[in-house]
Amino acid sequence: MKVAEIALLRMKRIHSEAKCVYIAPLKSLARERLKEWKRKLGSKPLNWKVLELSGDTHHDENTLKNSDVLVCTPEKWDLISRGWRGSKTNDAKAFVKDVRLLVIDEIHLLGEERGAVLEAIVSRTRFISRLIDSESNASESIRNYATRSENTDVIRIIGLSTAIANPHDLGDWIGIKVKDTENNCIGLYNFRPSVRPIPMVVHVSGFPGRHYCPRMATMNKPCYAAIQEHSPTKPVIIFVASRRQTRLTALDLINYAAGDANPTAFLGCSDDYIHSVADTIKDNSLRHTITFGIGLHHAGLSTKDRDV
Repeated sequence: MKVAEIALLRMKRIHSEAKCVYIAPLKSLARERLKEWKRKLGSKPLNWKVLELSGDTHHDENTLKNSDVLVCTPEKWDLISRGWRGSKTNDAKAFVKDVRLLVIDEIHLLGEERGAVLEAIVSRTRFISRLIDSESNASESIRNYATRSENTDVIRIIGLSTAIANPHDLGDWIGIKVKDTENNCIGLYNFRPSVRPIPMVVHVSGFPGRHYCPRMATMNKPCYAAIQEHSPTKPVIIFVASRRQTRLTALDLINYAAGDANPTAFLGCSDDYIHSVADTIKDNSLRHTITFGIGLHHAGLSTKDRDV
């Protein structure tokens, strides 16, 4: 994410009126980024306007034109960017041509179900970039056109990803100049765990089974054992692949803790306090699990419940 922020600062230094679009695969991730960037970029001395574009928000034409950073989900930006040309009677989406930086988080999801939307966004962005470039060549920039690379795009695309098997293919498709004439990687960066600000130690456990639900069920007890071994008194985050599984995993952890005669092993506050918090929660499952010190977080929760 620091790479994206540095690129954003560079873009605003070169094109002060340009916009950056940040695409997150999940609404929850988009809201977290919105909150963080409003604090970082929306306050002094930058005072940039950071907006969320999702199905839950609506902004008028002037607000969009005056924005600096747009935080979107893939589906929302795909819908908006389709009308980037505007029309004779409606120029509401013409602000898309002001975008000079597109940051796609979790770009490895190209291989998943929603990958087609990301493909459409990247392809459309590159088309818009080339068209803007060709239009600008008709003016003063035509004098410098011969000195630019054929793969130079007006709109810069940055993809952030976990480990992937074919980074060179992906970079080439996005339009990133992966290597120079001396075969040095200049547009592709691999950040190893050693450069993390917080050191990380990785432990890997494998689990057999072709079917998702039975395999997840067999992973819960080892997960509880791993917490007891590596982080019995510090916060832990467990990632699962569905809303239903968040509930099942949380309930299993409560059961395993109860089996050790300590059902509130993960509770770091008084009973009176946690019950006062639980009374403000709408989701029944979260209201139950949080009294044992275990929270849930998924897109089905209300904004207030997610904040809790």
